[in-house]
Amino acid sequence: MWKKVYQTFNHLPDVEKDKFIRALERDKTSIKSDIAKFISNIRETRFSEGLGCVHCGSTAVVRHGKYRGRQRYKCKDCFKTFNDMTNTPIGGTHKPHLWLQYIELMVEGYTLPKIVKRLNIHISTAFYWRHKVLNAVRSIGDSVLQGVIESDETYLLESMKGSKHISHRKSRKRGGVAPERGISKSQVSILVAMDRNGNIISRKNGYGRTTASEIESVLGDFIDSSSILCTDTATNYKKFAKLKKLPHETINARKGIYVRKHIYHIQHVNSYHNQLKRWLDRFQGVSTRWLDNYLYWFRFLQLNKKLPFEEQINSLLLGCCRGSNYATIEELRAA
Repeated sequence: MWKKVYQTFNHLPDVEKDKFIRALERDKTSIKSDIAKFISNIRETRFSEGLGCVHCGSTAVVRHGKYRGRQRYKCKDCFKTFNDMTNTPIGGTHKPHLWLQYIELMVEGYTLPKIVKRLNIHISTAFYWRHKVLNAVRSIGDSVLQGVIESDETYLLESMKGSKHISHRKSRKRGGVAPERGISKSQVSILVAMDRNGNIISRKNGYGRTTASEIESVLGDFIDSSSILCTDTATNYKKFAKLKKLPHETINARKGIYVRKHIYHIQHVNSYHNQLKRWLDRFQGVSTRWLDNYLYWFRFLQLNKKLPFEEQINSLLLGCCRGSNYATIEELRAA
């Protein structure tokens, strides 16, 4: 690509060559300015309660020179050094100038091949950057649900995409069908719960039909005791509501009942299921082992969809760099 640009450049008049060079210099300066700005924003967000060691949490931290233009710090307690990006998805990467564009493409929901084409990076780099960001977003955790809480599960066919060896079943082509009719262990259960304030929990919770104990493992710590649970008539939710001592309103769609008392329904959560599946279709199959990361990604997009685009980018960038959460490539490969 650059050779074609160079050949064209040689045929330009001297005046146009000068304009071209000045434009490149302006772009380079603009990139440096953008990088300096987002590093400053990350620093202020990360250390909003005061400068502390990202390794041990100590506040006995002093400045420790600069490396490649970045300020370094040293902890007097654990004697380790760090900079503003240490233990974040961006830390240790070789192309930090591409991260702003990368985060922008994630907000837009770009697939890996499209990101590779836009940023001219290797597909494995795009993949590992994605899951570094999503692991950090996932570590932020979930909000407590309050008031009327809708909950229901949806199912996806198990995917071993990217696995070299499958021992528990025969391999199949992407987009295949389950060997059994109805809900079976060949399908992954995705539990979604949301309240009327817009808080959402979306998590993979097992294979086949969801049990009350699986619902408890996903929702148990994130439901306010004064909440009202609203679900379909499945027995597992009745057991869960009884276990948590929650008022329980059931919707019997088989009898044509979709709303009770003008307020209790599960239409929001069912709509979320439909939007989630349509969004996942663009990736042409998501491996089950990475499914939770994609669920948190979609949840982020839904929670921030009303914000201006620039604010969505800042929210994702600052959210994944707020705390110390750094996944190495080796850890991701072993996941």
